[in-house]
Amino acid sequence: MDGGGGGVPPALEKNAAELTVMDVYDIASAVGQEFERVIDQHGCEAIARLMPKVVRVLEILEVLVSRNHINPEMEELRLELDRLRLERMDRIEKERKHQKELELVEDVWRGEAQDLLTQIAQLQEENKQLMTNLSHKDINFTEEEFQKHEGMSERERQVMKKLKEVVDKQRDEIRAKDRELGLKNEDIEALQQQQNRLMKINHDLRHRITVVEVQGKALIEQKVELEAYLQTKEQEMGNLRAELGKLREKLQGEDSQASQNGEEVKAEPNNDDCLSESEKMAMDLKDPNRPRFTLQELRDVLHERNELKSRVFLLQEELLYYKSEEMEEETRSPQPTPIIQPKPSTQPESGIKRLKLLDNGHIQTEMTPTWNKDKKPCNTCD
Repeated sequence: MDGGGGGVPPALEKNAAELTVMDVYDIASAVGQEFERVIDQHGCEAIARLMPKVVRVLEILEVLVSRNHINPEMEELRLELDRLRLERMDRIEKERKHQKELELVEDVWRGEAQDLLTQIAQLQEENKQLMTNLSHKDINFTEEEFQKHEGMSERERQVMKKLKEVVDKQRDEIRAKDRELGLKNEDIEALQQQQNRLMKINHDLRHRITVVEVQGKALIEQKVELEAYLQTKEQEMGNLRAELGKLREKLQGEDSQASQNGEEVKAEPNNDDCLSESEKMAMDLKDPNRPRFTLQELRDVLHERNELKSRVFLLQEELLYYKSEEMEEETRSPQPTPIIQPKPSTQPESGIKRLKLLDNGHIQTEMTPTWNKDKKPCNTCD
């Protein structure tokens, strides 16, 4: 079996920023073919220490490529959410400053009101003393003294009028501040609703990305299965060619013996051909690995199986999604749901690890096709 590749893979000619996970797997397949060629020519000892390092490099490349292909819309939503958080923090800070200013204004107003009340109390006390003095004295007020007393009363009225104006002005300022505070609270509630909506959109996008990733992994596994199945068929074809060569040698030997018998030589080749045809038919009927269906039928069956698997998977994902929505509606609280940060969980098993080097130098795929479970994994370096 010829393990050489047919040219440079297209993935190696792409720009580094344009590589995808499928390109990484194509590169891994090409590297595996080159390893098979080296093993066929020089033996497995030549690359026994090199292969684990190459596999590790391909795994790191796969992780980096998967990280670099994050959905740009999701990144924009995350930036918008961060911007809204900063605006909310700024508004809260401004509200705190405004509240402190209101408290300072109220303290000043209370101090001024207390001073005015103290002045009023002093004036009332002086008025009482004057009234007491007047009651003890039996003197008649002159016109000048009466005008002086009227002047004191007028001054008290002016002080009270100013005090009332100050109180009314401060009351109007407090009402205006309260209205402004109410508007700020409405803005904060609107931003909170927008944040919740963006978080829900982010959750939906994460769910869709998960579905797409799982579908991609399923397609990659199917590709690996098909490649393993193709290698198995190529190995079977090689075995059949070897058996056919042996049969030809056997028939040639029989023909050479029959040519010594003289006149019977002309009739015997036709009989040998008939026997060879009958032997081939008998051999094919006795062969447990003989083909029982055509390649087109196999493709149709595989295509139908893949469609059914994808439909079942999508239905399961949709059912889980609706169940999670029902549970969220039942347990929903007025508080905003926190943003789910991606957990630094263990890295999923890479597709590169499907290649492993056996002790005898054979490269084998760990996953065998589901339709060929009764057969042994194919060894590409026989």
